[in-house]
Amino acid sequence: MFRPRPFTAAALTLATVLAGAALTALPAQATEADPFPALPSRVSGPPVTSPAAATDQFIVGLKNRSGIASEAASTSQAAQHAAGALGIGAQYLRPTATGAQVVKTSKRLPDADADAFLAALRSSPDVAYAEPDVVLHTSAAPNDPGYPYQWPLWDDPAGIRAPAAWDLNRGEGSVVAVVDTGITSHTELNGNVLPGYDMMSNPDWARDGDGRDANPRDEGDWTGAGECDAETPATNSSWHGTHVAGIIAAIGNNSEGITGVAPAAKILPLRAIGSCGGYTSDVSDSIVWAAGGTVAGVPANSNRANVINLSLGATAACSVTQQNAIDFAHNAGTAVVVAGGNANGPAAETSPANCQNVISVAAAGRNGARASYSNYGAGIDITAPGGDVDADNSSGILSTANFGTTVPADEAYGYLQGTSVAAPHVAGIAALLMSKMGNTFTPDMVEARLKATARTLPVACPEGCGAGLVDANAALGGYVPPAVSPFADVSTGQQFYKEMAWLAGQGISAGWVDGNGIRTYRPLQPISRDAMAAFLYRLAGSPEYTAPDVSPFADVSTNQQFYKEMAWLAQRGISTGWVDGTGIRTYHPLDSINRDAMAAFLYRFAGSPEYTAPAVSPFADVSTGQQFYKEMAWLADRWISTGWTDANGVRSYRPLQPINRDAMAAFLYRLSFLPD
Repeated sequence: MFRPRPFTAAALTLATVLAGAALTALPAQATEADPFPALPSRVSGPPVTSPAAATDQFIVGLKNRSGIASEAASTSQAAQHAAGALGIGAQYLRPTATGAQVVKTSKRLPDADADAFLAALRSSPDVAYAEPDVVLHTSAAPNDPGYPYQWPLWDDPAGIRAPAAWDLNRGEGSVVAVVDTGITSHTELNGNVLPGYDMMSNPDWARDGDGRDANPRDEGDWTGAGECDAETPATNSSWHGTHVAGIIAAIGNNSEGITGVAPAAKILPLRAIGSCGGYTSDVSDSIVWAAGGTVAGVPANSNRANVINLSLGATAACSVTQQNAIDFAHNAGTAVVVAGGNANGPAAETSPANCQNVISVAAAGRNGARASYSNYGAGIDITAPGGDVDADNSSGILSTANFGTTVPADEAYGYLQGTSVAAPHVAGIAALLMSKMGNTFTPDMVEARLKATARTLPVACPEGCGAGLVDANAALGGYVPPAVSPFADVSTGQQFYKEMAWLAGQGISAGWVDGNGIRTYRPLQPISRDAMAAFLYRLAGSPEYTAPDVSPFADVSTNQQFYKEMAWLAQRGISTGWVDGTGIRTYHPLDSINRDAMAAFLYRFAGSPEYTAPAVSPFADVSTGQQFYKEMAWLADRWISTGWTDANGVRSYRPLQPINRDAMAAFLYRLSFLPD
């Protein structure tokens, strides 16, 4: 579990520092951030909790169980009496498997009304207890405890809409080079970090006692007053490269810290910035090496980058050296994403944003407007979240960091703002695109796709913010549901609406049509095993198949609804049913399908891919020796189902719980876009 500890990011100013005849560049971040509020850390502190959602269902336990009919009547009477006091309606729904009863109110009740309703229920002489039927959500969003603080990923007006994009791709196979201050060891990064290089030629700025070497570790870029020039104030180490790397590819869905934009991509760290900046020559060599080129005296790079992130800059024209390096990368098939600069001026005055063949990124704040510090104008290609810690600290960009004020210490998390943290959001989306589209997708195609799918900023940007706010889901070609629901009982704002609408659009489920032509889906109804067979058959494209004249199951007749689909499941080995002691095979077509068996169905439907389940279960309520453990762990690993995480950070799967039709739509949607 993750706990709050303060981290203060060092403030760096975008500047040009001349040393000899070479230009140096500083990281393009903007403003110091105060310690972030109550973010859970892996060391100590309270867990992340979300405010309880209002609910319209409640669970009632009765003192005397005298039969289902009388229990239903007693519960209904108590519920209607309690609801009448609030001026609302209530109805009895069903018994639970544990003997309690479920009632539903005519509208969702906020905290005060829910408390009053429960108090009225509990006052009934027949009621032993009453409690809210709390709305818990299962979704493809990661379970990382810092994720609720990462508004740039999920906030709809101002964020990049990453969760929907993750249904399509998470960056598998993509390599993103981060040319920056280097990198520090961090739980959220280490598994995604490739062998990089320290390209710093100045050993004094590098602080590692030598020049270039194979260790890109960030040794700290703190400075003493006047150390770099007479006007330079003392600063703490920024851990800028670690922060940028976390935005791009922090490991996701691991119950730790945060998640990156492309959590399955790899980071190639290049150290080119030190205490007093970094030479253009070092930065340029880093670009060439990352793109697979040769740098004298440096071993060949065996992991060519698909994307290079340059969150650095200087007020200068684009030098020939920089342009040549960028052109090499571009021609090698590597997209170069750069920070647009933090001078609140034209990006055309900042290098490398003013170079050709780059994707130059402006920054937006939490409200979606251009951030006050961000550069603008014709030199900007696109805009991404860069944060605004002046508004409040949580409006900054949260990512990986380090507690050291000079040299590296314990890992940490912190907020920063700037075009320097906007650019890696775009670099992460570029990695998703490269992964999804393959090696034939060129840097020009990446740029064109990002621009074509960007959306208008929520607040106008007359100064010029490029094509608009970058949109990960749109860039990856994600499904956009219709504005009008295909089902009368599914609202467009309902959880899993997109996935249910997709099922309808794909012809996987048409729902039910009554005598008046009203189409319904029954989202909260458990799905039966016969309907599950039909869903999977249609998801497979309704392949050519002739069902056998003799049913493979004793309890399924050849003229039964969905017989063909159930026989197809058996033929494919997706479900073999049950065999009793006499050798009779049954399918139980009208039984609800539980979540453990559903995991097995989906795993086999996917072709039973090679997979080794972890030695420690991802779910507290699923043991490693349990039936279908491998399949449930596979679902979690592939983000098809991440289960539920309670207020204490405990993650459960509820394997024996029937799965409802709305959640099944979500699982099938994610399965259909499963990366190869």
